[in-house]
Amino acid sequence: MLNTRLELTRKAAAELIAIEKNLDAALIAQARLQAIAVEGRRAAKLPLHTGQAGLEQLATANMNLIAARKAVHEAHLVFRQVQQDMGLGTISFGDYGDTPTEFAPSGQVGGQPAHALAIVDAA
Repeated sequence: MLNTRLELTRKAAAELIAIEKNLDAALIAQARLQAIAVEGRRAAKLPLHTGQAGLEQLATANMNLIAARKAVHEAHLVFRQVQQDMGLGTISFGDYGDTPTEFAPSGQVGGQPAHALAIVDAA
């Protein structure tokens, strides 16, 4: 039974980590595409509105990717608890250094809706 649990947890961890890496890669690629579109328009001396609809769609895609990333982060935390419940809490399954220990921010700061981006004090 322990070997079955170990194998199941290894397989689940491998898939979860792959999803996390792929979401990060998608966010990076999306940011690069946005930069290419803006820089390309400027280099070609095209009007400011050129590609605006595409940039707006990229912004929507970016928000959806970030929402997916948050959901996967929260799933990771839930699966971490399942791992604990199965008696496998002391075993590492290949996380690459950022296993969540708490749920992702809720979008609230002091009971108020948070902005998409905010400057925070590092102290």
